[in-house]
Amino acid sequence: MSSSSVVPLGGSLTIATAEATHAKLREAFGGASAITLDCSQASEIDVTFLQLMVSAQRTAARAGKTVRLAAPPDGVLAEALRRCGFPPAGAAAALAEILASGPGQAP
Repeated sequence: MSSSSVVPLGGSLTIATAEATHAKLREAFGGASAITLDCSQASEIDVTFLQLMVSAQRTAARAGKTVRLAAPPDGVLAEALRRCGFPPAGAAAALAEILASGPGQAP
């Protein structure tokens, strides 16, 4: 399997939509070996979505797949990272490190 899939994630990406977001990610994993998350249309992001991203990366790594962001974090994604303690200047690097960590590895 060498296909790739872009997963558009827009609107509210919060605890209220976590189940639907999780289902969308699971569906993408079913048919692709490389998944790109496009958060450019997100209007709201909370820590629940960040947890889903980390979980998606770890699930992908265990299955020999990859997860990437379509673009460096900015806007509401960068703000969510800042609220979780990542400094604004380091948000892109911190998220890249999280997504690059293998299963069981701390970022």
